[in-house]
Amino acid sequence: VDTEDEASITVTTAHRAKGLEWDIVEINNDFPNIIDPDMDEASFKDEVNLLYVSATQAKKTLIINKLLVNILAKVAENEKKAQS
Repeated sequence: VDTEDEASITVTTAHRAKGLEWDIVEINNDFPNIIDPDMDEASFKDEVNLLYVSATQAKKTLIINKLLVNILAKVAENEKKAQS
């Protein structure tokens, strides 16, 4: 293909995907260090924000792995605790 518009699959990084959208987005093992217990709070928040930005690029379908399901559940749980 000559342009990205002609491609049926686009492989990109989370940073490069900012501001773009696709019907289907699959997030693979792009965030393995997000569960590092030594990660400081600011870095963790940055990674969660990047994960959120990546997830919101999907117009119709978002495909994520079990690790990301667990991370998102943990973030949601922490948000609930913070609001209590």
